[in-house]
Amino acid sequence: MIDHVVSFLQEKLDTYIKIKIGDQLTFAENEGNRVVTLLENKNAKEIQLKEGIITTLLINLEEEYTFRSGAAYERMPNGGRVDQKNPNLYLNLYLLFVPYFNNYSYSLKFLSLIIKYFQSHRLFDHHNSPELHPEIEKLTMELVNLPFTEQREVWAGLGLPYLPSVIYKVRMVVFTDTDTVESVSNITEKKVVPTNV
Repeated sequence: MIDHVVSFLQEKLDTYIKIKIGDQLTFAENEGNRVVTLLENKNAKEIQLKEGIITTLLINLEEEYTFRSGAAYERMPNGGRVDQKNPNLYLNLYLLFVPYFNNYSYSLKFLSLIIKYFQSHRLFDHHNSPELHPEIEKLTMELVNLPFTEQREVWAGLGLPYLPSVIYKVRMVVFTDTDTVESVSNITEKKVVPTNV
């Protein structure tokens, strides 16, 4: 589910930026002429950003408690019986977009395009984005304003010096329990019938 959200946002932003800049820049051939890509890190101990593209990183996720049910299970009517399932889990994703270009003014230009795009496209649903994954009802984009100390912590955690970048909070990815949960009483009532060998 999370991979669908990130790849969806990448595709949308990538298309927008290509339309806006046209043929002004040539992008890395190994990226298939993509402007926006996920971080590809071969060395888990060291993060290296590729030059000439916008890298997207998932830097955090959090549970949205506003919609959280207090019940351990939800009762779901199913024909003549009642099934139990775990309540939905609502997650917010924190995505970091880093335009990394040798020319600093290019980095700022692409940073402006990212902000401009998500300013005018704050909500994605199946009406304005039919290609959105069927399990995702909607996504809303919220610009995150980090204090300097927290910004330093993010970049120190990545092991990189600060680069022009922006963080967006993506609300909400809903995880639904699609497997029915058998109650403990039902499990203990089942008898194991030995088979003759």
